Amino acid sequence: MYYNAPVIIIKSIDFSEADKLVTVFSEQYGKLRAIARGIKKPKSSLRSCVQPFCYSQLHFYRGRDLELITQGKLLDFFGNSREDLERTLYSTYLMEMLDKSLLDRMPVPGLFGLTLNTLQSINNHGLNPLFIRRFELNLAVNLGYGPVLNQCVSCGQSQTLVGFSLAEGGMVCRECRHTTKAGIINISGECLAILRQLEGANNNVLRRLRASAPALDQLEHFLEQYLQYHLERKFNLKDTIRYLKPPRQCVDN
Repeated sequence: MYYNAPVIIIKSIDFSEADKLVTVFSEQYGKLRAIARGIKKPKSSLRSCVQPFCYSQLHFYRGRDLELITQGKLLDFFGNSREDLERTLYSTYLMEMLDKSLLDRMPVPGLFGLTLNTLQSINNHGLNPLFIRRFELNLAVNLGYGPVLNQCVSCGQSQTLVGFSLAEGGMVCRECRHTTKAGIINISGECLAILRQLEGANNNVLRRLRASAPALDQLEHFLEQYLQYHLERKFNLKDTIRYLKPPRQCVDN
């Protein structure tokens, strides 16, 4: 069976002397693994199409376990991001999250558009940490792990929400915090307000949103812990990003 689809390249690794195993993410088919034959040859027309975090139109032949890439056309190389180390790291971090959280051949339609939008925003407008945080939150939501942010998961009231229970998947109030046995992550009022906006916020809203450095740090810590708890996977590239990133500044767009 032959078919084609626009895809985002998650990664490519050596498969044989001349071939590579390419992992891609498509809106219609989900995460796929495919063989790109002869791609290591200098004259291969596929070489530019299967670089990590490229956006490409690929033609496939469906095999029993792996697809075979027969043709390809590069749609967006995200050249600005590739010329900047920080943008490259975060774009690759998005790919690591996809690779470690998605099952093969399981479509997640809402996530594909968000991934492409985030890559384009990083490339065209620079790195806004709120775009990364929106992606992390919506990754959890699309996988069925949406957090409860508007009320206490223990008693249901919406006042004095002070922390987040990873085990229960939502905010807890001041009273219930003392009776919750599982570990609680502190969430400030500012951080909670940002979290509530992230899921449905468009690019213009995020560019206008102001956030203090402590709130951004708390937001990053919370979402990292939340994803690791539910996916039971550690995202290794975050350690590299933490080591290389400059001190946090207030976001004011």
